[in-house]
Amino acid sequence: MARPRRSVATRTCVAGLAVTFALAGVSAPAVAEPEQQPFDIVLLNGTVVDGSGEDSYQADVGVRDGFIAEIGDLDGAEADREIDAEGQVVAPGFIDLHSHAGGDGALQQAKSSLRQGVTTEFLNPDGGGSTDVNDRWDLEDEGLGINIAAYAAFNAIWADVVGQDDRRATEEEISEMRSLVQQNMTDGAWGVSLGLDYTPAYYAETDQVIDVVGAAEQWRTNTPSHIRNEDVDVVDAVAEHIEIGETAGLVPVITHHKVMNCCWGQSKETLELLDQANERGTYAVMDQYPYLAAQTGLSWIVPRWALAGGREDYLERFADPELRPQIEQEIHELIDIKVGVAENVFIHDEQRTLADIADEMGVTPGEATMRVIEEQGNLSSVWTFGSDEDVERIMQHPLVAVASDGGATTSEATHPRRYGTQPRVLGRYVREQGVLELEDAVRKMTGLPATIAGMSKRGFIAEGMVADIAVFDPDTVIDTATFDEPAQYAEGVEYVLVDGEIALEDGEVQTQAGQALRRSTHMPSRPMSSDQQASTSASGVLVTEEDSRAVQVSFAAAQDGGPGQADGTFELRDPRNRVVVTAESIGQVQATDGWGSFTGMGTTRDGQALPFHVSVEESDPFHPNEGATVTVQIADQEPITGTMRPGANVNAGVE
Repeated sequence: MARPRRSVATRTCVAGLAVTFALAGVSAPAVAEPEQQPFDIVLLNGTVVDGSGEDSYQADVGVRDGFIAEIGDLDGAEADREIDAEGQVVAPGFIDLHSHAGGDGALQQAKSSLRQGVTTEFLNPDGGGSTDVNDRWDLEDEGLGINIAAYAAFNAIWADVVGQDDRRATEEEISEMRSLVQQNMTDGAWGVSLGLDYTPAYYAETDQVIDVVGAAEQWRTNTPSHIRNEDVDVVDAVAEHIEIGETAGLVPVITHHKVMNCCWGQSKETLELLDQANERGTYAVMDQYPYLAAQTGLSWIVPRWALAGGREDYLERFADPELRPQIEQEIHELIDIKVGVAENVFIHDEQRTLADIADEMGVTPGEATMRVIEEQGNLSSVWTFGSDEDVERIMQHPLVAVASDGGATTSEATHPRRYGTQPRVLGRYVREQGVLELEDAVRKMTGLPATIAGMSKRGFIAEGMVADIAVFDPDTVIDTATFDEPAQYAEGVEYVLVDGEIALEDGEVQTQAGQALRRSTHMPSRPMSSDQQASTSASGVLVTEEDSRAVQVSFAAAQDGGPGQADGTFELRDPRNRVVVTAESIGQVQATDGWGSFTGMGTTRDGQALPFHVSVEESDPFHPNEGATVTVQIADQEPITGTMRPGANVNAGVE
């Protein structure tokens, strides 16, 4: 069983770029032949679907110390644990860009997510959460079943600074909000999320949203948004968020994109807007869940003007005998626009529909809505709205990722997407209906969300990548959760590895291997480059930021847009710490204009095999006048980051 490799022509090209270690008269270091080190886990005989969207291939995957150490024929290799994956798909762990996991402690075990193959979830979507992303990192103290990442929360920041009133922010308030965004980014946030359909963020006008989220421009990140309207104004709302991202210098992400009851078919127009943005050079994307129903609070059908000022104020409006009939009528209009009829609004705490409640009360659905909110608050509800044609059209677009809008849970009264999103795509939309090819579906759950967020060490099966891995049976994987019985685990996901440890086996959680993942400044949101000629190279002396020591580096890596490993060479010598690493095994090259990264397995002076990750900035936005920046991380050691001395040859990009 041979590991897929690049063409001879590509390897020859890369070899021509590579430079030996003869820098400033320094002879190449002697490095021992790599030892045959045992693996922690070997996945044998599986079908590798690597997250790139390219063709699958047969190979074994060896995992050591939390990383993918080797891909190829590993029959007979020594390992602490062998898993026969014959007939199974070996894929990167699924990355969920839109998770509302939190308060019920579900992240500590994350069984509902692991049973779906999910290994990483992004918190604080829709602008929700707190003004301090560190609150999310604190969840790590309790142990995590999966990895978590988090966004800076625009709605929380706006509410804290501006309040609940329908008004424009002052210049001083804009400045304060920008500072909060920047602090969150410094603390490791993965973008700035918006929920412009929810008050009080709904009151933020477009120009002021741009002013606030634009504070993150230097980080080259993304801004996912629950757009301002998903009904009669869905096309304009998509256009608005693309404008926000484009003007602010961030990647706009239309999150959980859908078309409501009133406007079936308009996904043709919204997807055309997406294409137009990309054609003019603005990388814009979407994500989607595979259901015909949404979940949010009952106030979603209350007119936004009535909600201004918060609960105390809107209850006063409800009680106003002149305003109440107007609010009732506008609720009816919104029901018609969004879901058609009150039978399509299911209220969890009541375990019945809004129509049932209205009939029991002997009032209209609009009046019943106000009474429920007055007596019980803004109850969570499921809203059936969609069209199969829109769902499939959106799903098939190459720039649409899969995301749950759910996340880890232990609740028995919730949306079934929390228990079934990814297996539903794989089972219903791949195997049963043929809406997507398997490789593309996996790409939409792994490589695409990883690059949207800015990750560079997760999302792909490749040597040197973190070993977040999902093993599933393509013939049986399926969701079982329904709207009537949502708390039913998915089937067909056999094993899940989180950071190289078996987190799920035989349907049961095995360990808490998850981490809180913080974003660095060298992790830009970017298009996928797996289907393009991507390369990066450098040769020279790297002067580190912390202690100004000189580290000699020489590498050249390239990938030609096909399945399997990349090609190239890597050499590093850190004289002060007596670290020497060389490699001719490159795992995955990713690149965009002026930036590149790659992973691989290297060999130390004493023959020890270690994973490495390299990122290259031709022009670092945080150090724009100091030359190229290179960051090298060997295994899980502290990264070596520095600036290349003048005269170094540094290149990164795609063709």
